Amino acid sequence: MTLSACFDNSSDVEIPLSDVPKNVVNIVQNTLPGIRLTDAEKEVKDDAVIYELEGQLINGKAYKMKIAEDGTIIKIKLDD
Repeated sequence: MTLSACFDNSSDVEIPLSDVPKNVVNIVQNTLPGIRLTDAEKEVKDDAVIYELEGQLINGKAYKMKIAEDGTIIKIKLDD
């Protein structure tokens, strides 16, 4: 019997921005030019890696983004 059966197969870990793959950062910067990233988390769920990023534009608007490891945009949300 394994204990992992008692848990779901996802985990969120806060990571330094320097650990976010360059292709993911490039997708974010091309989608929201001028964004300054402030926080990053890495989520692994069923062998898929998703990066949850937070950032702010020069106009003060803050965004939360979910980007797959392959660069696919999952969600971009204006943070009120």
